Amino acid sequence: MRAFRSSSAVLALALGALAAPAACAQDLSLSGFGTLALGRSSGSCESNAAMASAYTGYCTRAIADWGHGGVYTPSTSAKPESRLGLQGQAKFDANFSATVQLTARSLEEQHLNLEWAYLTARLSPDWTLQLGRKRLPLYYYSDFQDIGFAYNTVRPSPDVYGWDVVNYNGASLAWSRDVGEWTLRAEALAGSENSKKNPYSRLVVDDPMDVKWSGITGLVLEFSRDWFSGRLSYTRSQFQQTDHNTGVVLATLSGKTRVNQSFLGAAFNADIGAWTLRSEVGRSDRAELGYKASFYLLTAGYRIGAYTLTAGTSQYRETTPYPADYVPVVDRGSLLALRYELHKGGALKLQYDRISDRGSSPFAGSARLLSASYDFVF
Repeated sequence: MRAFRSSSAVLALALGALAAPAACAQDLSLSGFGTLALGRSSGSCESNAAMASAYTGYCTRAIADWGHGGVYTPSTSAKPESRLGLQGQAKFDANFSATVQLTARSLEEQHLNLEWAYLTARLSPDWTLQLGRKRLPLYYYSDFQDIGFAYNTVRPSPDVYGWDVVNYNGASLAWSRDVGEWTLRAEALAGSENSKKNPYSRLVVDDPMDVKWSGITGLVLEFSRDWFSGRLSYTRSQFQQTDHNTGVVLATLSGKTRVNQSFLGAAFNADIGAWTLRSEVGRSDRAELGYKASFYLLTAGYRIGAYTLTAGTSQYRETTPYPADYVPVVDRGSLLALRYELHKGGALKLQYDRISDRGSSPFAGSARLLSASYDFVF
């Protein structure tokens, strides 16, 4: 089990509430989700990949989940993305509830992770306060990224989705209201996260690293009307990385041990009849770590009975203020996916990806990825 620690007092408060006897709750509910995914990479061999040594011995590699370190190789495997989640909610009255979610993964050292543990207080019809551990809402899919049944592809495009921190411990205040024909929602959040033996870092370096995002603050605005929905987000924090074995805090290319970073994102989506369109663009400023990045994804899906065919393209491009010391990553991807509604609450998916590593020196290298999944909710 991956170690989980937090200095956040609100997390302790949330866990204490979730441990309350069932008799204290007026209503208890339990739900779950799962994904069984198989995949393998193929293509021309790349012997000069810059990934950690655990992956350089393979002919090809396809990173499917940066945040959790899921990588496919030429050997067919179910480990990179298979998962099972269980969520419980206790409602104490009409305005107060507690939620917890555990997710088990087949990846090494991630067999059980605490993804959600928070209290919800409805302050008024428009305002909601949540305290505890939640998903960090960097992207459109962030809150439900683990629930594969909720989208038509096997995964959101990895070119766009994936940083070294997935969750945060803190507080969020949300406002929602219908204004004319529009539904609006705004959320402000603050907190921190300390990820021990960070899975993202293990893709890059051999030694385990502890990654800390402190002083996280963010704003999210969501809006929808009829067939159209959109989302804008801005998140910033401080970043610090520590060698897990020695406890030494590492300096970045800027020479600092704690640096600022920010993330800006926008999503514009449409559901028109049988068509499903998803788009997302964003920029990250991690210049003090060595780079800035811009990224986008675009998918279009068409539903015919129980089948949905989806095609998409994506790109992730870095630039660096330290060209002598840092090699920017440049990836482009394209996908074709077919989804079949097997039964209520269950879907089969088949997907083909082409990944093009266009950096001046390859990080993972170009590859093709063939994957299939069974996604379900209960």
